[in-house]
Amino acid sequence: MNYQKATSKSLILTPETRKLIMLVGSALLLGVAGGFMAVALPNPLFGFGAVAGLVVAYFMLGRPIFTLMVGISIALLLPFAVIPVKLGITLTLLEAAQLALFTVWLFRLALRSDDEDQKLVSSPFDWAVLLFLGVCLFAFILGFGYVNSTDVMHNFFKLMLSIVSFFAIINIVRTQTVLDKVVKLLALAGSGAGYIGLGLYVLPQTLQERLLLALQTIGYPTNRVLRYVEDDPAKGQRATGTSVDPNSYGGLLVLVIALLFVQLVSPKPIFKRWVLALLMLGPAAALVLTYGRGAQLGTLVVVAFVATVKYRKIWLYAIPAAIAGWLVLPGNIKTRFAEGFALQDPATLMRLAEYQNALEIIQRYPWFGVGFGNAPSVDLTTGVSMIYLTIAQRMGLFGLVSFLLVIVLFFAFCLKGMGRLPDPRQQAYLLGFAGGIVGALAVGVLDHYFFNIEFSHMAALFWLFMALAVAQVKIQETKADKK
Repeated sequence: MNYQKATSKSLILTPETRKLIMLVGSALLLGVAGGFMAVALPNPLFGFGAVAGLVVAYFMLGRPIFTLMVGISIALLLPFAVIPVKLGITLTLLEAAQLALFTVWLFRLALRSDDEDQKLVSSPFDWAVLLFLGVCLFAFILGFGYVNSTDVMHNFFKLMLSIVSFFAIINIVRTQTVLDKVVKLLALAGSGAGYIGLGLYVLPQTLQERLLLALQTIGYPTNRVLRYVEDDPAKGQRATGTSVDPNSYGGLLVLVIALLFVQLVSPKPIFKRWVLALLMLGPAAALVLTYGRGAQLGTLVVVAFVATVKYRKIWLYAIPAAIAGWLVLPGNIKTRFAEGFALQDPATLMRLAEYQNALEIIQRYPWFGVGFGNAPSVDLTTGVSMIYLTIAQRMGLFGLVSFLLVIVLFFAFCLKGMGRLPDPRQQAYLLGFAGGIVGALAVGVLDHYFFNIEFSHMAALFWLFMALAVAQVKIQETKADKK
């Protein structure tokens, strides 16, 4: 009897043992599946890629914070990468991460509705974001007859997914520890995006082209992989990093620089200042090499915003620094700025023509625009290099007003929340996120990438910064309520 009791006790598995057995079993199953696919599929790398994808998917579906961090890394470093398996449509890696994030959040909300830590988090302007989404959808349906490809529908879905992710992010980032990790990732991955662009730029152009063309295996374009000022190689190359387009790359760098700059001047930075200076060097240099005047002016607006709102001593150094920076700028960049302000260069003249065309569309279709497809009239085109006119021609004046309403309510929320944050690090986070939005809105005067269905990663980053600002204020409010 004693032997039987001892045997039965020895067969009882501890939770750690069961976890180890499941881990080993899963590894064996993945190994067998990977080996089978490596033999059965035309390219053995497909099998290994599928196994790696399953492992990442497992962690993403079980850990929403990990999923969010994967999505952020993709948006900054490989925004146009796709899953190299076509199942009806080709999903981008960012789109898959966003879908996983939203799905996990909804399941957790449904299954743990009684859990105090999983209750719904909301912002005071959720209704305005939902209104904006509703107008987007209505305009798309209204102009559906002019959508001439499934790519447009897919791109519109990605844009809507980027906006909806706002709600998932403010519900997933619930603690200061998690937000610290997200900010560190944004700083490191954003700096990496800058250094990648800078590193590619200094390489011989033949090698640059070869490296960028290698990305075609994950869905990157194969034409115009190198960009030049006014498409003229004689006028100089423009840095693009892995963002395909130099102007959208510049807009991405504005967000990164806003976050890093605030940390650099904060009394309680997340990294040592010399580390932050190194992190910011790459994005700042890459921004200059994009030759994107909108992004460069947007960065100056960010600095002015930060100096005005919080760190006013910046003004003592900003003006001399701006003068010195102007003196050391290459002559061709100075010339481009001078020609732009004089309305003389081809890019500026093209923008003026686009503005005129956009105003014509708004006059003909003032309330809900022409939707997200082609313009109804053959004499009109829908491309315009300004986010505000883009929204107005796509969604009409209702759409533009709903967007501006979200922005006004967001900044009112941030200004009110800033006074409730006792920790300088929290204040720097909020100011960095709000500064990024200010920079994006300033860039939006000359570019449209933060609301362009073909650049959904830019919209994802825009709404990410907005969501993280809300999350910072909500984290402090929750902490104060528990005291």
